Amino acid sequence: MAQVRLEHVTKRFTEGAAALDDLTLEVADGEFLILVGPSGCGKTTALRLVAGLEKPTSGTIAIGGRFVNDVTPRDRDIAMVFQNYALYPHMTVYKNLAF
Repeated sequence: MAQVRLEHVTKRFTEGAAALDDLTLEVADGEFLILVGPSGCGKTTALRLVAGLEKPTSGTIAIGGRFVNDVTPRDRDIAMVFQNYALYPHMTVYKNLAF
C-alpha cells in the first residue's frame, strides 16, 4: 500500500453542484479508512477520484507521494470493487479484481 493524499479537492459536475467541496484527506501507508455518510455526500466520488475514474475540478491527489491528477486509471495501481452493479457474477472475486 501507499500513502494517499487529497488536498483541497473539489468535484463539480456539469450541473454545477459540488459532489465534493474542498476535501483534504490523508491516509497513511498501511492505514485502513472507512468513509461513512448519507447517500449523495461524496463517498463514491472521492473513491472514483482516487482511482482516476473522475478528474477533480480543483485540488491535487497524490498516491505514494506522486501527484496523479493526470495519470490514467490503469497507471495508478488502484483497485476498486463496486458494491454490486459492476461485478461480473460469472467471475470469482479474484477475477473481478484482476479484470
